This record gives sequence, structure tokens and C-alpha cells, in this order.
Amino acid sequence: MKSEYVQKENGLYILSKNDIENIADSVIREYAPQNLERPTSLDTIDFLENYLGLVVKCKYIGPFGSKILGLIVMSDIVEIPSYDDMFKPVILEETFGNILITPALYNIDQYTRRRYTQMHEGAHFILHKAYYGRKNENLRNRVGDSSSYIACRSVELNKTKNITDNDWIEWQADALAASLLMPMNVFVNYTYKIMSKNGISGKYISVPETFSEKKRLNSIIADIANVFQVSCKAVQIRMLNLGIIKNTYRYT
Repeated sequence: MKSEYVQKENGLYILSKNDIENIADSVIREYAPQNLERPTSLDTIDFLENYLGLVVKCKYIGPFGSKILGLIVMSDIVEIPSYDDMFKPVILEETFGNILITPALYNIDQYTRRRYTQMHEGAHFILHKAYYGRKNENLRNRVGDSSSYIACRSVELNKTKNITDNDWIEWQADALAASLLMPMNVFVNYTYKIMSKNGISGKYISVPETFSEKKRLNSIIADIANVFQVSCKAVQIRMLNLGIIKNTYRYT
């Protein structure tokens, strides 16, 4: 991260949407500049392991029944509650830079969600090393010490009041993951191309009202999702955030 971005005293960067887009552009330009020229899928494992130097593992996270999808270790050594294939409690000893992804995301129908979760954890590493580095100063790692790792659940935050540092951390990681998987300029240009192909002129899509309009928009979203190897929901959110879809529309 460049020093040009303002940090709070605790090390957390204060970032706007444009800042996130610029960070993603800079990272992709260095790692895979061709991804800024044409729509394609990002090799998430190569990016995490060979570019960022992280280690990705398939491990159960938390006690049995936990809804934690992914986790990244932000301390030298940390012990994490888990369970084995026989559902017996175990303690995992993990080290700095290890990413754990729950086996539930390794089902074939969870492929795009797994890719997004992987990049979400990688985004934490890019954006939040300084924050967790300061948070861990003078702290002794303990079993379940949440200051030593970032565990991400399948819960979506949607609030405008009483926003905490943890809320901002998750928002930043989500935004950067989306921008890395779907770089803004190439995403927008490809989306306009597919819209035009489907008979939609202009720079945005209004909320569809008829069955045929919904079917057409769903087809556009599915086409884009296939090219970038992300979920239709991720494409829809990206289109909404970039103002291509006006108002709320839910892919069905």
C-alpha cells in the first residue's frame, strides 16, 4: 500500500470507492496487465500464492457448525479451533499469511464463491497488514484470539449507522476483491458490449418490468459472470455499484 492513503492511528486505511479501484488497477497492472485489456478470469491461486506469497489451505474453520467461509492469519503463529473429517475438535497451528478456506466451498457448485472468498482474504492481506500488525503489538496469541486472524462469515453487512472498524475492514475487502476479479474499465466496456448485443443502448439499465426484460438482463449478467468466472450475484452487485443498473435488482 502506498503512503498516499490516509491511515487512522490504529493503522486502518481510510479509503473511498475510487481509492479501492485505483489500488486494484495498480495491483493488476503489476501482476497481470493483460487483465486490464480484455475480459478474462483471474487465476486466484497463482495470484495469492505466487504474487502475494500466501499459502491457501482447505480446512474446516471454527467449531462444528461454524459458518466461517475463509480466514487469513495475521500473526506469526496462532492456534485456531477447528474439527477433523470425523467431526472431532482439533486445534490448527497456522502461521502468518496462511489462508484457510472451508471444504464446503470446494463443491463444484461453489466454485465462483470459493474464488471470491479467496480474493476477499487476499484483499485483507493487501489492505490490512498494518492495522493487524499494530493490533497484535504486545499481544500474546491465544486459542481463538481474533486479533491474530480475520475470519469471514457468510453474513452480509448492510447498515448506515454505528459502523465499526470491523465493518469498514469487511467492506474494503469485499470492494477490493470485486475490483480485482472484475477490473472496472474492462468490466464496464465488456458490459456495454453485451448490453448492445442484447439490444440495450445507453449507459445503464433500468429495473426490468416485464418477463422478457428480466430474462434479457439475466442473460447479460450470466454472460458477464461466465467470462470473469464470478457469481451472477457478484456481477449484479458490481453493476449496481458502478451505476450500470439503476435501483435495486435481484438476479433470479
